[in-house]
Amino acid sequence: MTRRRRRWLVLAIVAALSLLVALIVAPAAFASAGGGTAGFGGGGGLGGGDGGGGGAGKAFALYLIFRVLIEIALLGHGKGLLVLIALGLLYWLYRSGLPKLQAVWQARREGGRAQRRHTRERERKVELAAAEAADEDQLFDPEHVRIAAAALFNQIQFAWDAGDRIRLRGLVAPALLAEWERRLDEFDREGWRNHVEPLEEPTVEYVGLVHKGDQDEDRVAVRIESRMRDYVVDRSGRHIKRRGQFTETVRLREYWILQRRDDHWVLASVEQGAEGAHVLKDRIVQTEWADEGAMRDEAMVQQAVADAVPQGTKVAEVADLQFTGDARSQANDLSLADGRFAPDVLEIAARRAVAAWADAVDGPDQSLRQMAAPVALAELLYAGDHSGHTRVVVRAPEVQQIRIIGLDAAQEPATMTIDVDIRGCRYIQDRDTTRIVSGSSTRTVSFTERWTLALTDDQQNPWRITDVRAPTAA
Repeated sequence: MTRRRRRWLVLAIVAALSLLVALIVAPAAFASAGGGTAGFGGGGGLGGGDGGGGGAGKAFALYLIFRVLIEIALLGHGKGLLVLIALGLLYWLYRSGLPKLQAVWQARREGGRAQRRHTRERERKVELAAAEAADEDQLFDPEHVRIAAAALFNQIQFAWDAGDRIRLRGLVAPALLAEWERRLDEFDREGWRNHVEPLEEPTVEYVGLVHKGDQDEDRVAVRIESRMRDYVVDRSGRHIKRRGQFTETVRLREYWILQRRDDHWVLASVEQGAEGAHVLKDRIVQTEWADEGAMRDEAMVQQAVADAVPQGTKVAEVADLQFTGDARSQANDLSLADGRFAPDVLEIAARRAVAAWADAVDGPDQSLRQMAAPVALAELLYAGDHSGHTRVVVRAPEVQQIRIIGLDAAQEPATMTIDVDIRGCRYIQDRDTTRIVSGSSTRTVSFTERWTLALTDDQQNPWRITDVRAPTAA
């Protein structure tokens, strides 16, 4: 083989390998009840299909493709043949080889020995804590949770498969159900029906626990694994598989957050493997008194409120507004007159707001509503999309740093502007189809939020977010 031919062959191999890597690292879509139309290929308006004149357009496109292939094959000295071989290899990789390799790669990432060991260690810790929680409430008993989660999983799959929205209301928390019903509406508009069928009993691992004796706050987290059939039937009865899948059979690995409803559990949130891995590091709270961090924050806020200016008195009336130094120094000085201006109190407000923001993605948004004005709430949840067609999804956000960059004590009410550096998973998602518009559901990123907070008379949350600006790269 001549040097030139070898170079052509190397280029073809490099191109094939590049495509292989690109598709292997592509994020996985939902693979069970709750997924949207974006996860499926072919047919319908979102996945392909023919519009008016579509058949003629496809025929002409095929003619052009074959004409190009013939021209390539006629290239001299065997170059055309090498190119056709490379194109054939790429096509095979895309249609057959890559879906299998992607599945193997994803399984290795999520189910490797180290990950399995870490999950087992986490499960043992949760079970020990759950034994203590079960002394007060048997709902947290490990065996009960596993049995209840497995039953809930199967019931939800069957209800989704049947399109039984009434049944889903008894199994899924209202906030998540609202998102799911949008996805079901989109399937209906496309004339599609998503069928999901568990092929085996799910494996359930008990990996998270929050028990505070409050129905709105009591949660458990489970890692669920199962083999399923998952496909769509379109208007003409064709079966459409998930994108990147060679067969209708898929391997599901998800983290489910279950929320208490009276004497049973309902589904509050679903997160895919990489997106939900933070559950294995989340704080375990087996009793109301075990959450020492929350108790410490609450005590600090109570003390700050007790040190506030007398009710009816404006901050500007008692504070020396001739500040020197940066905004943080100004806040420290002002905290001598009003404890609510202490930077530590502001940090608590920011951390609480970030946690409530993550909870509001699929769960109830009452906590976030208490901490953010309506305009700010809409910006946090929908990033300027007034139609609400897309939403901001934040998973496992961790506050890295808070910087006070502005202070206006003369304004009524007084305000402070802060930059909050956050690390976590953040992306924009189409609520109807689950298509990711921007960002990544599998990659952790750093971003900065600029918030303006105003002083309030709320004893538990003295600062409220009144303005949110678009995040910038940290």
